[in-house]
Amino acid sequence: MPADQAGSWLWPSPAPNERGRIRAAMDPILGGTPERCNGALTIVALALGAGVPRNALTRRHTDLKKEF
Repeated sequence: MPADQAGSWLWPSPAPNERGRIRAAMDPILGGTPERCNGALTIVALALGAGVPRNALTRRHTDLKKEF
């Protein structure tokens, strides 16, 4: 599969409303009431809480990673 094709194995397509989902997952984790993860203050927990792949934070939304 060509690497430049959207949704390729190398760079999966972003989840719907990815940025909004990441932002929405931050507050419960930081407030100590995580809904979908163990509450650890890690990028892995944030990705799980938002229901997005970890590379969404390490590749596409590095600004949100730094904010967290």
